Amino acid sequence: MEPQTDIGPCDPNQADEATLAEYYELMVASAKIDRPHEPTTSYEAVIGRLRRPGPGAYTMRYWFAYQTGKVVGHMTLSLPMLETPHLASIEITVHPDFRRRGIGSDFLRTLFPVLHAEARTTVEGWWITGGSVGEQWALARGFQLTHAAVGQRLALQEVDPSLWAIEPPAGYRIQQWIGHAPDALLASYADARAAIHDAPLGQAVLESPEWTPDRVRLAEQVLRADGVEQRVVVAVHEGSGTVAGLTELKLPPYAKGVAQQQDTAVLSAHRGHGIGACIKAYMIRWLLASRPDITAIRTTTGARNVHMIRINHALGFVTVRSWVVVTGELSNLEARLSS
Repeated sequence: MEPQTDIGPCDPNQADEATLAEYYELMVASAKIDRPHEPTTSYEAVIGRLRRPGPGAYTMRYWFAYQTGKVVGHMTLSLPMLETPHLASIEITVHPDFRRRGIGSDFLRTLFPVLHAEARTTVEGWWITGGSVGEQWALARGFQLTHAAVGQRLALQEVDPSLWAIEPPAGYRIQQWIGHAPDALLASYADARAAIHDAPLGQAVLESPEWTPDRVRLAEQVLRADGVEQRVVVAVHEGSGTVAGLTELKLPPYAKGVAQQQDTAVLSAHRGHGIGACIKAYMIRWLLASRPDITAIRTTTGARNVHMIRINHALGFVTVRSWVVVTGELSNLEARLSS
């Protein structure tokens, strides 16, 4: 007889060490199946991501699934509070030894009343490995593929540094900072961040933030409070004194040795000059010179963004993973699971 599955909400910051250890075991075991070519992530990194998912205008909620008192599954719910207020983003992970037992569907059923109470009508799942059992499970329950992306990794000690010797184009200068944009560049930096909206996201519903100077300052404050070092490199247009392009990188305190490359964007009026490659190469050189403990950089790029993928490959990044986004209407998901 199949043991009963109990699903209950959890607070990662209040969970005891035994529960967190079981959660870590769940995530490592799942990664070995779903992402076999990636190195095992440390306990500190896995628990750090659980407890500090990063800045953003979201409400976060969490559930664990237990069998005989042991953690066998986990679900994260992200509720955007500004853009796309009708959307709910979810992540569901079930231990490989406990898959095909209905736990994932039980998670969804647990979620439905919560989504109705929050007036959410669309559900989106991110970070699903392309072609995996997770993708197959989602499609079988009424989700549809709406976006695809690739994960890329740069091993800093294994790449010829000459690839990063890229000078800024004429008429532009490079500026850098950690954690706090200069007041003189704040407005144009916020405008430049909005250029990420041009990045292809397929039919995925989740939208990039609408950046304003106040929102930039709030995001910086949240990162500092979480102990995250945020590095920014921008190309400044000499003629106007405004930011023409930017690239951002995060160094969370729990991700030892690995930096997380974030958004890179160039305003449309300044494209075609090699600014993207230049600022990313500058970021790599800066990181190497000041943080010798960092051995790798990870990034994610939309599969249709062939231009940025090509830039990353030219800088030495290697594609290590493909992942997909799935989207479903709440009413359709409920009907599928009730039939």
